Amino acid sequence: MDTQSLAENLRGLTPSRLEWKFALYAASKSRDGISLEWYSCDMADTAGWVDTVREALLNKPVAEKPVAPYSPFLSDKENIASMSASDDIIRRQISLMCGDIRTAPPRAPEDFASGAAPKPTGYAFLADDESGAPVAFLRRANPFLRGASRLCVVSGGGIRTADSPVLKLAPTVDFLLLGGVCYFFSSGVEKDFELENRYFAVASKRLALIAEADVASNIEALEKAAFTPKNARKFVDFDKQVLEHIIRLPITEREDFLSTYGVTIDDGGRMDTSDDEQCELIIDLLCSRSCLDPLGRLAVGSNITVR
Repeated sequence: MDTQSLAENLRGLTPSRLEWKFALYAASKSRDGISLEWYSCDMADTAGWVDTVREALLNKPVAEKPVAPYSPFLSDKENIASMSASDDIIRRQISLMCGDIRTAPPRAPEDFASGAAPKPTGYAFLADDESGAPVAFLRRANPFLRGASRLCVVSGGGIRTADSPVLKLAPTVDFLLLGGVCYFFSSGVEKDFELENRYFAVASKRLALIAEADVASNIEALEKAAFTPKNARKFVDFDKQVLEHIIRLPITEREDFLSTYGVTIDDGGRMDTSDDEQCELIIDLLCSRSCLDPLGRLAVGSNITVR
């Protein structure tokens, strides 16, 4: 999941050897969350366009930004965030996306421009590589330009007013699935993958580990503090090594260690969760948000920009 691996995988991708599908999606909100409705469209020389995007990625984003492990606090202006496609945070969404694109019903381009089909939120190119693994390039933007009476196209050596839908595709992506890894070039696409809802599921699993370790005086109080939008996302950066370090320490050493981060302990040596401030400090300590690195590595957050 490093920059070199991404560059090598992109260089090794030969779009002309693969069978690509072009599809558009419309995102809508419901009581159950975000729903993506996919439609397929015929497109000539799809492989040629994918190759153009591949070259553009190699020439700019991949050459200018480092690849870093995904974090909700990672700046997409400075980094390309990455996570395994099998990660609990995104595995289900990737499976649904690939399945929905493959079975997407066809629609004519005119339907999207006229309003007969839902206004697209974005579009994607999907194929299976030589090993059968999915490859996807996704852009979160409506590619159909409106107001055809004001748009012109080159035709027959001259310029005329467009009388059919005009498609504007930019040689860039917001999301890339390649080699079993998800790469986020922009944070906007996280909305369509409902990652914010997944943060709560991740927080629940991490809190189960804390409860099992029996190092918090009141796990219910810690859960109450954790299950807020602000704190749930922190658990994506949960550091199990810090928890294990706290478990191993004798009570006297544990007290000294935790006091460095403003965390107090009760008479039984458990982290005190008696008030909200203490809970916040505990969450920050366990989720790599403290100003000091608890395990003596580089200062936590030194290369992270909160967005």
